Amino acid sequence: MLPSSLKSIYTQYKIDTDSVANWLATTAMANGYADNASSSNNVLVNKSGRLKGKAQKQANKGAHQPQPGVLVNKNSRTIRIRDFAPMASYIAKIDSVKVPDHLTVALERVIWVRKNFLKRLDDSGAEVEPDSDERHSFFVGVLEKVRDCLKPLMETTGSFNADEAAKKAGEKSQDPFNNMFDVLEVYAPSEAFLNASDVASKSATDLKYTVEQDESMEDAIFALVALLGDYTRLRQEIESLWADYKANRLDLAAAAVATNMAFELARSMEDEITPIVSKHGRADSLATSYFIVLCKLSGIDAMGNKQPGDAYNLEAYNLAQLCLINTISLLTSYADGNSGNLIIANYNGKFGWYDEELGAEGETNRAKWDQDKTAIMEVLPDLQFLSSNLGTGAVEDELIRGIGALMNNPGVGTPLWLAWAAQIYIGVLQFLGSNCGRGFNEMKQESLKIKKAMLDVPSSQERSRVLKAATKWDMDPISTCRRQMIQLELLPDNSPPAWRFLHRNPIHCGLLFHNMRVNLHISGVTYAATPGGVMCTTQLYHALRQEKLLSDHLAWEDLETFWNMQGDSAVFVGDPPTNRDDYFKNYCLCIGVSASNFAPTKRKGKVNVNTANRRNMKFKGWVSLVINGRLAPTGERPPLSSDLIAGILIEGRRHETLDGKGHIRPEIKEKAKNGTIDAVTLSPGPLIRKLALNIHTEIPDIVFNYFTMHNSAWNFLTELKEEFTRLLGVEFLQYIPTKDKLPFVVGYVFSTAAGRRGLTSDDKGEAVDAGIDAAVKVMRKFLEEGHERVVKEQAETEVEPEELKDAQFGDLDPWRLDRLITKIKKESQAGRRVGRGAEEDCPVQ
Repeated sequence: MLPSSLKSIYTQYKIDTDSVANWLATTAMANGYADNASSSNNVLVNKSGRLKGKAQKQANKGAHQPQPGVLVNKNSRTIRIRDFAPMASYIAKIDSVKVPDHLTVALERVIWVRKNFLKRLDDSGAEVEPDSDERHSFFVGVLEKVRDCLKPLMETTGSFNADEAAKKAGEKSQDPFNNMFDVLEVYAPSEAFLNASDVASKSATDLKYTVEQDESMEDAIFALVALLGDYTRLRQEIESLWADYKANRLDLAAAAVATNMAFELARSMEDEITPIVSKHGRADSLATSYFIVLCKLSGIDAMGNKQPGDAYNLEAYNLAQLCLINTISLLTSYADGNSGNLIIANYNGKFGWYDEELGAEGETNRAKWDQDKTAIMEVLPDLQFLSSNLGTGAVEDELIRGIGALMNNPGVGTPLWLAWAAQIYIGVLQFLGSNCGRGFNEMKQESLKIKKAMLDVPSSQERSRVLKAATKWDMDPISTCRRQMIQLELLPDNSPPAWRFLHRNPIHCGLLFHNMRVNLHISGVTYAATPGGVMCTTQLYHALRQEKLLSDHLAWEDLETFWNMQGDSAVFVGDPPTNRDDYFKNYCLCIGVSASNFAPTKRKGKVNVNTANRRNMKFKGWVSLVINGRLAPTGERPPLSSDLIAGILIEGRRHETLDGKGHIRPEIKEKAKNGTIDAVTLSPGPLIRKLALNIHTEIPDIVFNYFTMHNSAWNFLTELKEEFTRLLGVEFLQYIPTKDKLPFVVGYVFSTAAGRRGLTSDDKGEAVDAGIDAAVKVMRKFLEEGHERVVKEQAETEVEPEELKDAQFGDLDPWRLDRLITKIKKESQAGRRVGRGAEEDCPVQ
């Protein structure tokens, strides 16, 4: 069972109620409880999962009329609220039963939360149906009867502290939002709670019992308030991440990836409450109604004193922020006015323009509202374009996905998670103020570094994959589209400057940054592993170090970094060899020779092969790689929940201990054997921070340029081959028949140093130092010439755009701009809407 601390507030509340239902049902049935009621609607199963006697006949009669309490599937069954008290009364007569501490806490907590939330809801003056109020109160009354029945069986140590809960909830304040949400603070996990072991009861059968869903308006409001509270906490964590980025304590990609994952998590949280909220209309409508109630409590007329362009009375700006009304109104208006067959819209500045210098420093509610409104209105057309088939990018963040879904079906309303994500976008943009373009500049610099490094890499699939990611935004497809439409006189010539979308979107820039790094890593590892040049060079470097033939000041820093990252198992079979004969044997094993060839009884003849001996390079940064896969523009897919994020982090820890073949790395085997991978027990906000820190920690692993490392090793091996050719003549080239066999030069060094003419013991001859001496000479010269830290210097050196102005990277058109322009022309000839001109009204009124 996943720790409840990973769950949203509403889900934790449901876990409490379901745990009560599950314990009552399983305990009662395990002790012979049978329902004697005459009603066919009051049916319980016995511990075998089957009905008995009269209950069975009554169930058969109503088999085609699904009712509460009927088995839905073999693993789940719903228990009616009115069944709670009879079961509790039955259990109370069994002396051998004790109520577990965690069940006592859950029961007391649910009672306290429901009673106090209902009281504050009543005090708020919110209008709810009388029957809904009665149903809500009925459940509280049932739970209190259950508690009273079971009190003699309860342990005192685990009781719920109502005084502490009241203190946590605080006194009634002037803030109506906090008045409601503070009741739910009991589900904010303490440090002790987070560190506690999972004590949930185990069912004697595979059956799990849950309580029937309360579909009252109170429960819907309860779920909404819980969701808004979760969003508030999550927003605070994201704000702290971007503060760390601004202070250079956190990488851009780490902050952006975590923020995008928070968007997914917010969507998952909303999905949890959708079944109950949807019974009372659209979620955005319920949020709006709740906002109006809060305004009334605060003495504000929510729809009074509005000016053109206002969505509500701006006196209530802060309440609107908490209830997501700002972005709900803006997104809804935009979707209503711009859905349908539209290639790109163009905000016409009707309500002014976003002020980067002002950022979040607006002193009045109107100044803040104007900044919010213009920021989102200027970016929405770009998001809409990127959500279309024409605008598919290298990555697709949740804002793009969400806007695409909204524009395709605006009638379903604006999802709360999307309104919250848009609010986060605005918040990050305004927080960075005039420095909002910093992320774009960092992303551009990374692109320049990668493209410059690729100039030294010959054409290959791996190179093309890297360049496709790095050159994706060399041209701005949004600006290209608008320019074409201006030429066709479909838009006025007042379009924003090129790349404004990226300049104002550090979140998307960070995701592009992350995607470029991951592509560089995956493609680079593949590129470097196949020829084996880095592996063989590392083996030779180790041998020269082991033989003390290289002075300490001559360290190949890049190669040592590679070795430390990949571990011994990427270079050696077993422990690193310590003598000349073992250098040769290890080399042979690593290129796929079977160990049986070295057996004393092995006769000359065909060489035995064992491909399992061949070494594998390992893809590093497992969490970064998995998250990058979710950024691919694949359309709709299930959102990432908190338990899945925790699972990814735990699996990432496990992958740190493995080599390229999926085995525990030999050098840490003892540590891995004695250690355990702890569960991740964090609430959603801290969980997002942990994800960000994990991404940040993995950056050195995925930015190391394996292309450059391969080139450096290959250059060294080439110089070594040339030295042997000079010493031994062209006859030496028979050992290197083709260019791709260059790593065999290391085999020649090891075989001559070990006196080996072949693999068997009969092939043992006199050792010759000429080969290893030549290798020492060439490596010394290579390192002294400054090749020891090429990868590191490449990463540390800024690249100016002028350095690549004449660079050619092949026929790359990642956006298929030719197809885009053809599409625009075709649509315009057909007389369809392809843009929104300046003479048209902005859809926000």
